[in-house]
Amino acid sequence: MATAYAHRAGFVHGDIHLGNVLLQLPGSELDHLSIQQVYERNYKPDPCPMTRTDGQPVFSPSVPKNVYTPNWLGKPSYEVLLPEAKLWLADFGTAFNPSQETRLLSYTHLQNRPPEAVFDSTKPLTFSSDIWSLGLMVWEGMGSGPFMSGFLFGENEVIVDQVDALGPLPHEWWEKWETRTNVSTEGGQPKGGRKVWPLQKRFDLILQRGKKTAKLDDEESRAFLDMIKGMLRFRPEECMTADQVLRSEWMSKWALPLAEKAWERKLLN
Repeated sequence: MATAYAHRAGFVHGDIHLGNVLLQLPGSELDHLSIQQVYERNYKPDPCPMTRTDGQPVFSPSVPKNVYTPNWLGKPSYEVLLPEAKLWLADFGTAFNPSQETRLLSYTHLQNRPPEAVFDSTKPLTFSSDIWSLGLMVWEGMGSGPFMSGFLFGENEVIVDQVDALGPLPHEWWEKWETRTNVSTEGGQPKGGRKVWPLQKRFDLILQRGKKTAKLDDEESRAFLDMIKGMLRFRPEECMTADQVLRSEWMSKWALPLAEKAWERKLLN
């Protein structure tokens, strides 16, 4: 919903991933505590002086004298109840208004980067770049791991993983992919006995077997995969919009009703 709100306001977030989603602590746990009480309940962090690697004094007024380790206030995700799961989309430092600014470079993590930022790098990024990253984030939040492997260290490896999961690239992108013949035949078949993880296999292993909660039944599984497929389209003009995601079958029948029941309020008109 936060992504849809930003898009309606005319802004692309530009860096959607789970690290930029914050879990709001219940107000009764923190709002009425003094700073000293917070320290007593958790711990008071010790200051760590800032130093330069060359040993010279730090003179810049923009550099703090000390830094502090963050205070752990949370709890394991599997202990968070749905009524407590109030999320905030944070870090709008890379946000931009595509009607006023031309953005060609994607700043999000390599594994979450929309493919048009690689293959159509002369075309401005649009709202659909957020939808790609959002789809990957929803997948990771629902399952036991990321959609793309966490051990991908280069752009080519990410492209291979995208093709394995979602199928062939658009023809003009396939022709631009210079290292394609190292991993696939011209017909798109894997070379050298390389194991391929298509979408359904990832769903079965990451979202179904890896879930700590009840598995999705056949109807919900189909609706969820339909939504993910609509968000992870190679061609940005074919991606769902944020509003279409909100009104998709999976959101309408499963996600939103659960959230509305837990939070005791209507979320969509």
